[in-house]
Amino acid sequence: MRFILAIFAFVVATALIGIGIAERTVLLPPSSLTVSTTTSDGSPYLYIDSAVLQAESGNQTVTLGGTASVFAAYGRTDDVKAWLNGSSYDSVGFGATDDSSRTLTATTVAASPDGEANVASGSGNPQGSDLWLEEFTSDGAMNRTFNLPAGYSLIVATDGTSPAPNSVQISWPLDNSTPLAVPFLLAGAFFLIAGLVLLLLGLHHMRKSQGPRRKPPALPKGKRFSSSRTNAIESGVGRRGRRSITRSVAIAVPLTLLASLAIGSQAYAETSPVPTPEPTVTTQDTTTPVPTDTSTALPTPVPTDETTGPPPAVTEAQLNSILAKISASTTAADAASDAAALATRFTGPALDLRTETYAIRKTFPAYAVPQPIPVGPSSVILPQATDSWPRTVFTIVENPDDKTIAPLSLMLIQDTPRSVYKVYYSIALEPNTTLPPVAPVTLGTSKLANDTKLLSETPADVAAGYADILAVGDASPYFTQFDTTNDTLLTSVGAAFKADKKANLKNTATLDYAKVAGPGDSIALATNQSGAIVALNIRESETAKVVEAGATVTVSGAVAAASGLTTSTKGTEAIYDYQLLFYIPPSGDASKVKLLGFAQGLLSAKELP
Repeated sequence: MRFILAIFAFVVATALIGIGIAERTVLLPPSSLTVSTTTSDGSPYLYIDSAVLQAESGNQTVTLGGTASVFAAYGRTDDVKAWLNGSSYDSVGFGATDDSSRTLTATTVAASPDGEANVASGSGNPQGSDLWLEEFTSDGAMNRTFNLPAGYSLIVATDGTSPAPNSVQISWPLDNSTPLAVPFLLAGAFFLIAGLVLLLLGLHHMRKSQGPRRKPPALPKGKRFSSSRTNAIESGVGRRGRRSITRSVAIAVPLTLLASLAIGSQAYAETSPVPTPEPTVTTQDTTTPVPTDTSTALPTPVPTDETTGPPPAVTEAQLNSILAKISASTTAADAASDAAALATRFTGPALDLRTETYAIRKTFPAYAVPQPIPVGPSSVILPQATDSWPRTVFTIVENPDDKTIAPLSLMLIQDTPRSVYKVYYSIALEPNTTLPPVAPVTLGTSKLANDTKLLSETPADVAAGYADILAVGDASPYFTQFDTTNDTLLTSVGAAFKADKKANLKNTATLDYAKVAGPGDSIALATNQSGAIVALNIRESETAKVVEAGATVTVSGAVAAASGLTTSTKGTEAIYDYQLLFYIPPSGDASKVKLLGFAQGLLSAKELP
């Protein structure tokens, strides 16, 4: 009975171990799902939608080829589509939804006439766009692994003019783990050990049963048999042969099963999942070797919750990248006093004032240099939450020499998807300025209208009121609405300064000041407590007139450099520009409007007619 049970255990062990090995070999499912397609129409752009990248769970490994160089970038899906608006491109999608026959397709999307203005507003080369969260380039084929959540898509191109890569392959890792393999192997090992134990017990019992036997009963009388024959039959020769065969078979069976278990264990060890690098595709060309980018990029952008409103215009990493570009461009323009180069990243009042500063310094080097744009990172980021254009971002950048140079606040504007962010206001903060609490960069804020009633004063009234205070000081009816404590601009160019300058003028001339409408737009971004940070622009004229015949006005300094005059028998008019940053409390708040920072300088000068 023990031998029967042992044989049964060996059979079960063989079956279980065989199934365990098959789980990790012939029955092992594939480790990844790969789909691919090619294009042939020569479109300059290739668009891979988020829905395609999210077709399977896990990282997305994208392989692109077919051109001498490859450019790829990712951004929010709406931003990528907005950038492509007005251009023809190939959109990658699925031709079938059945997993067993799923294939990629490339459909040509015709250029939309509505996007003509967008195309004309910027470069057709997507490389360097401020919309991308990250971008990559490669000479030859590109193979990269991404970890993009829903709502983020890829744009692929070469240079925006030549055809985009025409070979696309996307793969996702599949779960090919076999959790039953180990239980099968362990169960097989258990039955194998049980069979060995039963076999040994059977052999032991057999050996004990081979003791001395009783004498056989006497045979009936008759024909006698030879005792030698009987002895030969009962001799140990035959028995030894049977025992020898039995033991050989009994030992051979477990040894065979042990060998099978060893082979199964080895097979499992060889096929057990171990940490491996991300899958890459290696391309071999026996004729001309093509460099292949097989690096791995695992960005983890934060998905936005569309139920809470539109997304912020930029992320923190995106803004820091934009600031680095602005800083590099501005530094080069400042060094060369190149207004045309400056215009690639400046616009509005910031461009006007800095351009005039370049012109003045060419003939009057003692004039103050414009404050450089630090490379970042930003200490405060307040993006507008919007999915349309133009877009606004407010940020504060600390200067490396923060003990002598004030932090710089920037109001950035992006007019269209293809245009870059430009500095519209560049304003140094007042000493010991405390900024009101603002929303985190992941939420953004809303942009308020210039005539909003949500604030204690509208941005338009603040601009008019502060201009009046600069002219007449505490005699202005607006004076009590502003917190003028530690207001260094009023100290340097306010009513007292103007009165002293008039007093030192000779009787042969007069000096008058007047408000001039500033062409810059007021930009108001809401803060956490329903107030607003407001950047605006005002201008002021200084007119020196000759009032006595034959008298002259001496012109010097920046006014002489801007006007090209040294003396005048008529007089001069100089226009000064002020870029101002305010905090305006919410409606119903008794707090006063406070100046947070300013930038000012001579904008133009000329001789009176």
